[in-house]
Amino acid sequence: MTRSLNENETIESVLCGHSELLVIALNLIQEPAPKFIQVVKNLRVCGHCHEFTKVIAKIEQCDIVVRDANRIHHFYPNGQ
Repeated sequence: MTRSLNENETIESVLCGHSELLVIALNLIQEPAPKFIQVVKNLRVCGHCHEFTKVIAKIEQCDIVVRDANRIHHFYPNGQ
């Protein structure tokens, strides 16, 4: 479940603060066609980041693994 935005927030401003989004974006800038991206973080992955990572894995056709405090999330190039 996601929270509603405060009056001074936009979707872009909220999502730009999530560390896994920044790591994936930086990785895509440094290597335009990666085959594999791995992210390790000590907090849970939020729903927005989970959906974003799924879409990016499909668009970029690469495997993305995000390990958080409780799980290992594996995103495949087919979007699953």
